[in-house]
Amino acid sequence: MSESYQGKKIKILHCADIHLDTPFAGLTLEKSEERRRELRASFMKLMEFAREREVDYVLICGDLFETDFATNTTLEIIIREFRNSPKIKFIIAPGKRDSYKDNPLYVSGRLPENCYVFTSEALGRFDFEDDRLTVYGWGFVDGAITESPLLDRRVDDSSKINIVCGYADLDGEIGSPLCPISSQDIKQFGADYYAFGSRHGKTDFIKKGGAMYSYCGSINCTGFDNPHIGGVKLLNIDYNEGELSIDGKSVSFGHLQFVTEKIDITGVNANNEITNRISRLISAKKYGIDTALRVELVGDIDPRFILPRALECDAFGLYFFEMIDKTMPLFNTDHFKRDMSVAGELYRRLYPMMTTGSEEDRLVAARAFRVGLAALENRDIDL
Repeated sequence: MSESYQGKKIKILHCADIHLDTPFAGLTLEKSEERRRELRASFMKLMEFAREREVDYVLICGDLFETDFATNTTLEIIIREFRNSPKIKFIIAPGKRDSYKDNPLYVSGRLPENCYVFTSEALGRFDFEDDRLTVYGWGFVDGAITESPLLDRRVDDSSKINIVCGYADLDGEIGSPLCPISSQDIKQFGADYYAFGSRHGKTDFIKKGGAMYSYCGSINCTGFDNPHIGGVKLLNIDYNEGELSIDGKSVSFGHLQFVTEKIDITGVNANNEITNRISRLISAKKYGIDTALRVELVGDIDPRFILPRALECDAFGLYFFEMIDKTMPLFNTDHFKRDMSVAGELYRRLYPMMTTGSEEDRLVAARAFRVGLAALENRDIDL
């Protein structure tokens, strides 16, 4: 690195997995639309943060938005925010959810000149000579990358600052469709920092030999299936007195958490006891208006006991509440083993299926027993 470059400082913002326009499966239609608006607001807050901190480069490492659900409103917001940040260079590595092929944003030609998009699954690069910086990366083109773009490759000029930007499955399974990259690839390639996306939970800044990598995580939780939350990584890069230093910190923008909890209600036969147990859990965990909570009720209960259906999130002071019945109708049922009636035969036929096999199979058998028993006893049942 030349002497004239010494003392140069560069600010880089590493973000990924923003998932604008994600459908938020599991929430009500009203809550889903509310969350999409909040996610767009978080993205705009992120862009404002980058401008206020006078960031030089923003690395977007995959899944900026959900292509299958993208709206014109969201795409216009993205373009507007990039145009409103002319001093920042945006380097985009398309991921699995916003892959390059037929993408309504990346192939539209509407992105401003300060945006640089990787358009191939093979390793590419963008050179920024004023900063003696090279950003390497790749982009998902059609939804899957099964081989490491870094395999048997090395940086072209080690005197520069070399950054890798990509959606990757670090040390994942061989042949992973999420772009498997090994720790050995990182050590051999020789970059100074690896900015990764694809994992919604953030990592610390982790060193591998002379390099550093991290997953920044998603800026907001996107549902019960992806409950992790991260943020962004703000990097200060400095080359002074012959030494390159990278000082990084994590910054959080999201606030809503998606949580799944299990409550064992074995032997319970009163709705108010279930409500009390849920309330005690919420109080103990300090869940509140920033929590979307899914409670899975498990354990053995009486086959004639009907769980409550009208528990609302407002009653618990939550953003969203959902209760799922995963109980088994096996409490106090020994008498069915000796019962020579149709009810006893139904129980004996379904008992093996309620106690072995997959969870799905056991829940189907439990439903069949409850419905069959209610029909034999001329009872109404709402499952």
